[in-house]
Amino acid sequence: MQPDIIINVRFIPKSEGGRDGAVQGETYSCPLFVNGDGFDCRLLLNGRCLELGEFYEVPVKFLYRDKAMPNMKPGLEIFLWEGRSVAQGIITEVLNK
Repeated sequence: MQPDIIINVRFIPKSEGGRDGAVQGETYSCPLFVNGDGFDCRLLLNGRCLELGEFYEVPVKFLYRDKAMPNMKPGLEIFLWEGRSVAQGIITEVLNK
């Protein structure tokens, strides 16, 4: 699976209103919000474990690439959603635009 963008992201710890535990596995599915619009995506973890409170560079693949990509620009702020905001970050790179 080829990524569409790279984000620098920090998952919010429970003490700050975020997740209960780390994110790990091959992928993590959630909506990614940018400028108030949400886009279904998969974070491509490739078996990594993303600890809460730390920053990580993570590749992202959109389910509906054609709708998402016109909204993606390096430097834009993003957040990831699980019924509430669970991670914040920025877009560091747009790939294959």
